[in-house]
Amino acid sequence: MVKKGLYLSLIAFLLLSVAGFAGCRRHSPDQKAEFMVDYVSETLDLSESQKVHLDQIKDELLEKGVQMRADKAAMHSELITQLRSEEIDQGRLKAMVAEHKVKMEELIDLGIEKLAEFHKTLTPEQREKLVAKLESFKKWHGHGE
Repeated sequence: MVKKGLYLSLIAFLLLSVAGFAGCRRHSPDQKAEFMVDYVSETLDLSESQKVHLDQIKDELLEKGVQMRADKAAMHSELITQLRSEEIDQGRLKAMVAEHKVKMEELIDLGIEKLAEFHKTLTPEQREKLVAKLESFKKWHGHGE
């Protein structure tokens, strides 16, 4: 009888463990972006037109991210090829990194441009809410002074 109870307890523990780890999966960039848009929309109490604008920005940045991930896969393949060769072509690797840096700078510039564009649509109250939220994040993450 005791063995049966231990056996059932072990099975229950294993099932709960599997269920717990299944919930710890990583979220896609789309899911993360959607969460962020929802969070910002709710926190700043955005109007419908502001939500539509924010969704357009999200879609544009996600599209750029898809291109960046495709480039990353190509860079990874080239790195593997270089590591398997007798000698690493330093010039090729430096050129790949330089090209990647240019694309990252383009993404950063696009992000800043879109932030400024979205900022123009915010009311003074929404801007204050945004600043207050950033200040609370700073304190929460241990960077408060």
